[in-house]
Amino acid sequence: MEKLCHAILWILEKSSQGRNRIELAKLLYFSDGVCFQKHAKMITDSVYIHLDDSPYPIALNEALLHLKKQGHIDAVPLITAQGIQCFQLRFVSAIPGLVLSKEEKRIMMKVVEAFRSKVVDESRHYPNLYENYVVTPLFEEIPFAIDRINTKIHVLVQKSLLQLSGKMF
Repeated sequence: MEKLCHAILWILEKSSQGRNRIELAKLLYFSDGVCFQKHAKMITDSVYIHLDDSPYPIALNEALLHLKKQGHIDAVPLITAQGIQCFQLRFVSAIPGLVLSKEEKRIMMKVVEAFRSKVVDESRHYPNLYENYVVTPLFEEIPFAIDRINTKIHVLVQKSLLQLSGKMF
């Protein structure tokens, strides 16, 4: 859970407006997925389940509780004209001795920058990872397997390169 706590804090530190619980869960999932695609290992080694609104690391609630008790994060209500919409998790202080590698931080930064304000349109940014969790039945573990996640990535990359060049074959 130590790596998960450090990843949460790192993402929240780079998110100036904070993130709600669902956005944080998605950012962790996509960070782990991108790392898995490149290195066949995940950053947090979390087990993810498919909830109705997002992929969700099973240990996330425990990690958030630990970080809140230790004073590393804070929860602030997001108030709109309709009332309290959700709670934004915000970075307060770091845990001494960051255990994330330079490559892990680079991958997480790429994911955070892809979703600067809100985590929307995931299928556009990470279609194969989005498909991996969507096809998983509700409340089941989302598998991270090379044969399952990387099945469409090369086809999608080639297709988007063709679309960028204006040529469709």
